[in-house]
Amino acid sequence: MDSLESIKQTFFQECDDLLIQAEQGLQALAEGGADDETLHSVFRAVHSVKGGAGAFGLEDLIGFAHVFETVMEDLRSGRRRATPEVAKALLRALDGLADEVNAARQGGKADSAASLAILNEVQSAAEPEPDLVIEDDDFGFVPVRVDVEPAAPAPQGLWHIRLTPTAAMYAKANETGLLLRELARLGTLTASLDASALPDLDQIVAEDAYLTWNLTLSTDADIEAVREVFEFVEDDCHLIVQRDPIDAVAEVAPEPLSFAAPTPAPLAPAAPTTPAARAIDTRAAPNPPASTIRVDTGRVDRLINVVGELVIQQSVLSQQVVESGMARSSSVSLGLDDLEQLTREIQDSVMAIGAQPVKSVFQRMQRLVREVAEATGKQVRLVLDGENTEVDKTVIERLIDPITHLLRNAIDHGLERPDQRVAAGKPAEGVIHLRALHRGGRIIVEIQDDGAGINRPRVRATAIDKGLIPADQVLTDEETDSLIFLPGFSTATAVTDISGRGVGMDVVRLAIQDMAGRISISSQPGRGSRFTLSLPVTLAVLDGMVITAGDQTLVVPLTAIIESLSPRIEAIHDLGGQDCMIRIRDSFLPLIDVGMALGFTDTPIPRGQGVAILVEGESIGRAVMLVQAIQGQRQVVIKSLETNYQAVEGVAAATILGDGRVALILDIESLIAPAGSRRQLQQRLAG
Repeated sequence: MDSLESIKQTFFQECDDLLIQAEQGLQALAEGGADDETLHSVFRAVHSVKGGAGAFGLEDLIGFAHVFETVMEDLRSGRRRATPEVAKALLRALDGLADEVNAARQGGKADSAASLAILNEVQSAAEPEPDLVIEDDDFGFVPVRVDVEPAAPAPQGLWHIRLTPTAAMYAKANETGLLLRELARLGTLTASLDASALPDLDQIVAEDAYLTWNLTLSTDADIEAVREVFEFVEDDCHLIVQRDPIDAVAEVAPEPLSFAAPTPAPLAPAAPTTPAARAIDTRAAPNPPASTIRVDTGRVDRLINVVGELVIQQSVLSQQVVESGMARSSSVSLGLDDLEQLTREIQDSVMAIGAQPVKSVFQRMQRLVREVAEATGKQVRLVLDGENTEVDKTVIERLIDPITHLLRNAIDHGLERPDQRVAAGKPAEGVIHLRALHRGGRIIVEIQDDGAGINRPRVRATAIDKGLIPADQVLTDEETDSLIFLPGFSTATAVTDISGRGVGMDVVRLAIQDMAGRISISSQPGRGSRFTLSLPVTLAVLDGMVITAGDQTLVVPLTAIIESLSPRIEAIHDLGGQDCMIRIRDSFLPLIDVGMALGFTDTPIPRGQGVAILVEGESIGRAVMLVQAIQGQRQVVIKSLETNYQAVEGVAAATILGDGRVALILDIESLIAPAGSRRQLQQRLAG
């Protein structure tokens, strides 16, 4: 029973991948960029879901997938028009199929009325071509014509195929007719039926299978293409595939083969005699695809944690060797250097195992956008970019909720209604871009819309009415935009399923901060808004520069450092009596005493002393941090400070050094923000 349940869970995991594959194809079809292979891909995905559901007796899922599959087959064969309108209806049907899969996963039932409405919509949307006649009997069976010769290159091979379905194949909702039709697409197919095993009528058992198909396929396709037709049924049928020599094709006509017995038998002396064996021409087989395995995420997490501890122990050993005064040329020191290199390679390999493309998050947002657009009566198109950007899986899992909130907000608050957009000279359809990219050792996720932008007067008035800011508070445009992240802030006039409950954007800010990330806004009235999330690529390990500030040992992320230098007295200038600027190559940059900024000391570093570190933030720009000394570069393991203690302004996380001490990892973005802006922002968020 446990084994069966494990197989069932694997099936549902595969369903998730198949649904994403189908959605990509239908989305391409809706945008007018699909080809025949796209239709085949969607059909195969739905067929795989149906076949797997048949193995577990999931009748509701089988029924829904069967109707879906039938429509896709009509589109592939040209009996129905593959229009963008049909694709949009099929996308809604795919949402229904996903609901059926989730219901089956949870052991419940989906909304049957909603499912029926979706199926009716799909069937009515996909009208048959007027010049084609579809013969359909009372059982919904469409006759299969297999002797079709498509427009293709001259055949270069002849395949003999013997197919004997079993009862298990039909029990899983597979159909021989569809297999023959799929084979016919590869070339010229001739089929004959061997019914010699069919018993008398009074002895027939309806659930059993008695027929054998003898097939001859003349095609230029290779063995992989032929085998792909049977990949979903090969375990539930007796199958023999044999290829004639290429040079004999011209002499052998594609005539039906005859067999004396209904049981599978070899087609030639060289063919294997076991029922499921195949005689395969390996000369035509391409390079095998890369193999993959499914691993429980808990095991990967434990492996990452162990590697983190390995990094710490390696750092401890290195520190002890240095403190012992052992020469760098000693065998122990050289061995530790090799260990450090090996540890880094292991860490990089483990991080690669845990890395996943953000496609898994981005693809599921297509359905969210469709549903919210339908609920709001708006026309919305989601454009995805950078789906293959890889990030640590822990980051991906925690990205879902923030992106969901931001997309709902962009549709509900950002995009205008179609009539308003047309009146403003815009297309009726709004566009939202969701993109991901690597920049400076971090992952950047952007959600950008072409809507009306943030209504700053309204945002300010709402914040004042709710008592979030004083009425006489002077704010810049950027600070006004940041008000939407305050708890309880909402400009919605009515409570709906989408917004209006005073939650959402503050949840986004907290979720991003929990991942040691930042969020910023850029908005232009009438042209739209862009939300930018800046996150670490991994939440496990980073390369950092260990520094001393206010007699405390701190770590600066190496990706934020541009250079270090000795500050000259004549290059430092006072600004307003509180802040300082430093001149570096004809540029004046803010100079921040890290020890004083974090409250470790009340005594500033004397001018001309210490070390100046030039750093750069994602949205704040460049600044110079003044520290007492630089200890060196190290790879450190990230430990959440908020989980083990509490959130600290200017600190992103913590780590354990080689000597066992805890060192804080600086949040460069918040640390180098202008002093006045930092104080105002802290006061508002604290309030």
